Amino acid sequence: MKPRSLAMLGWLVILFSCLRVASAQSVAGEESQPDTTAVSAPGLDYPATALSALQDAQKKTADAFVVQDELDALIHSGGGGACPSAVSIDAIQALRLMAGLERLANPHKAVLAAFANQKALLDGRVTNEQLVALLRFYEDKYLEGRSMDIAIESTPLAPYSPTAKTWSQTDGPDLRVSPRQLKIVTFNVTEASSKHLGRHFVLLKEYVDSAIVVVDPSKPAKELRYILGDSLGDEKSSGHLFLLQPDGAPKRDSIFEVDTVFTITLRDKEVPAVVVPESPKELGKLIDAAAGELLQAKQLRSPRDWRKKTASFGLPGLDLPVEYGGAAWPASKVLEAFMHAGWHDLNCRDVVGGAHVRPLLKSTDLKVLDIVRQVASGDAYVAITMTEPHAGSDFHAITSTARKVEGGYLLSGEKRYVARLEQATHVIIFTQPASGEPKGLSAFVLPIDTPGLEKYSFGAHGLKGNSFGGMKFKDVRVDDWQMIGADGEGDNIFVNHFRYWRLMQVAAAIGTADRALDMMAERLSAREAYGGPIGRFTHLQQSLGQHTTELRMAKALAREAAAMLDRGEGEAADPIINGLKAEGVEIALQAVDAATRAFGAEGYSDRVDLGDRLQDLNGLRIADGTTDVMRMDVVRRSYKNGKELWDMAVKVKKR
Repeated sequence: MKPRSLAMLGWLVILFSCLRVASAQSVAGEESQPDTTAVSAPGLDYPATALSALQDAQKKTADAFVVQDELDALIHSGGGGACPSAVSIDAIQALRLMAGLERLANPHKAVLAAFANQKALLDGRVTNEQLVALLRFYEDKYLEGRSMDIAIESTPLAPYSPTAKTWSQTDGPDLRVSPRQLKIVTFNVTEASSKHLGRHFVLLKEYVDSAIVVVDPSKPAKELRYILGDSLGDEKSSGHLFLLQPDGAPKRDSIFEVDTVFTITLRDKEVPAVVVPESPKELGKLIDAAAGELLQAKQLRSPRDWRKKTASFGLPGLDLPVEYGGAAWPASKVLEAFMHAGWHDLNCRDVVGGAHVRPLLKSTDLKVLDIVRQVASGDAYVAITMTEPHAGSDFHAITSTARKVEGGYLLSGEKRYVARLEQATHVIIFTQPASGEPKGLSAFVLPIDTPGLEKYSFGAHGLKGNSFGGMKFKDVRVDDWQMIGADGEGDNIFVNHFRYWRLMQVAAAIGTADRALDMMAERLSAREAYGGPIGRFTHLQQSLGQHTTELRMAKALAREAAAMLDRGEGEAADPIINGLKAEGVEIALQAVDAATRAFGAEGYSDRVDLGDRLQDLNGLRIADGTTDVMRMDVVRRSYKNGKELWDMAVKVKKR
């Protein structure tokens, strides 16, 4: 074997013995181009995303996978092929990405170490026990403290191992893909003459609608697709499971019959499980403790630092589904968390829950949903861009476009007056529909470092925890899977998301004002003027009482709206939520203004944060729905002639 081949030994070995069945493999399944989207290693919990990232790297550097052919020459003459050894190291590479680690730079070296440690591997025919031992060898050396649970399930008709657990003849093996779990599928290869060639091993990438997509160690940079079937031609074979060619694929004489499924579940010994408090009150105590530490570190207004700090008790995933690492709290409970976070600082409006990752839940693509998991774990942060230089509240007037091309879209346009671009790991971009239809919008999610996205920033008077600026893009390529929902559904996705988001922003504003009134109450007792505490001036007490009551009314209405969302009454809640976005923020602003005046000159200084609270609330008057437009929307949704009045205001008559 050439030194170059030896140097390239070792990345993804996860399967059994495999006879040299290269001739059968050459027509094994329909080849399709792999997803070549570059994705960062942290958070690649799903097999599809981890394996796609490796396939992309393999095409560029040829050292992400260990290819079976590179090992076959080392196997003893007369033995089986190197398939199980190749697939095992390839599995470890994928598991490293799933664990948030970088892939091994030289997996071939790892394979050589395994061959030296377990010389029986050079015979090619590997038993179940030998394969598990090989994986354990890699686990100890290359998973950096992580561990694996390995389950083996075989066909009940002719199990490879007499002691193996067998799957149900009725239901078949469990081929579902799950986060932090990788499956290896083995199948027997038999010629039409009934000559048995051996077993082959592949990594399961996706399982959709009775079809599987796999990564084959003989050509790992490509994807192979098979149809699952229990019959060959017209003859049904009870209990058997075959891998059939998709329509249009080359005809194959050999028979592929599924034999064994290895399920490897990744466990993390070092990272404690996320324990989410059961009640908002308990959560509030943890938020307070985190706020104290972040304030001392001068990171109180940094959403990214908040999210990393509080991931241990589930704050970033509070309102995300459990299957993506969240806690699935209802809106009624999340509302209380937003109020508590806002009490510390209005910039904390971005630290509770998934925030702008929530629209991604409308996607069914595993790569998109993996971003949701990254947000829940505190590793990712999503910006959302709708506003343009000449389109704000009238978001249907945006001019950004999406042009359909083979396998994806080309996006062009400019977004302005948007937050979070410098902090975000991903961004949602809204465009006109690619179909050219006059109604609807489309939505796409992109890594923030996608080539062609040109960010720019400018100063803002408040809400300085996030950047403020814009982004230009021309013919930026995205793949089909990056569209959220269908073409033209973006406006519905936007409206549904902001229904929830606006309510939570009001909750944070109420919390911000609550803290200001707490400070005002203390000030009335502590500050003396003209020979006594200023609290004896009843007009200050009256002001405090007025703003306290107004905030309590806003809280009550916000809790009513949250309960409506929990009952699925979103549209009915719209006029309440939009009214709150207008009046709730105004009420909070007036309360903070009163507190600032009670502090006199000190209130205007940076000795207290009341001036910052004023500026932040002024920003929220505009952000996420301006006060004036929200008031108009209340009229539109509350009166019989509301739509008529709305149209009078927003529709220009043609002359």
